[in-house]
Amino acid sequence: MLAAIAAVLTGVSAAAPEGPAMISVVKAKSRLPAGTVVSRSDLVLDRVAVADVPEGVLTDPLTLVGKTLAAPVAESQMMTPLAAADARTSVPRGHVIAPLRLVDTALVALLRPGDLVDVIAADAQAGQATVVAAGARVVTIPQAPDERVGPGPEGALVLIDVDAHTASVVAHAAASATLSIIWR
Repeated sequence: MLAAIAAVLTGVSAAAPEGPAMISVVKAKSRLPAGTVVSRSDLVLDRVAVADVPEGVLTDPLTLVGKTLAAPVAESQMMTPLAAADARTSVPRGHVIAPLRLVDTALVALLRPGDLVDVIAADAQAGQATVVAAGARVVTIPQAPDERVGPGPEGALVLIDVDAHTASVVAHAAASATLSIIWR
């Protein structure tokens, strides 16, 4: 009798569905701002149903380590190669990535990679403001440097995609004026 019950239970468990197919994917351990250089400690592997996985999801965390996030990432977001951009190769031929330091850090917090902006140089002594870069594309907003290293220049750094001449004009304007932006 005991053998018959065991046989029935074995048959029932064999007929029961196994559940959905699962896969280990790379996820963000916590919220990460755009411009973050990804470290191994920023990522976790998590098992999820294959049906819930977006195309191109990463299964090896080392694929992203050392790369810069192109946009903010939410906590537990599944990571794809589109999450990171190699800023040094993401500009068109004839263009460069130029640093733009903006004093208004609240304004910088509103920027997102891909935004098109005009850079304005305001000279308080002359009472003038001039557009020094029209249609500059925001490439990334690097994470603020570690305060333990010491104070950096005033303001927040933004990297923009412009042609070489415009980069020179922006650098010259930064030496004598306060720079700001407006969105297009």
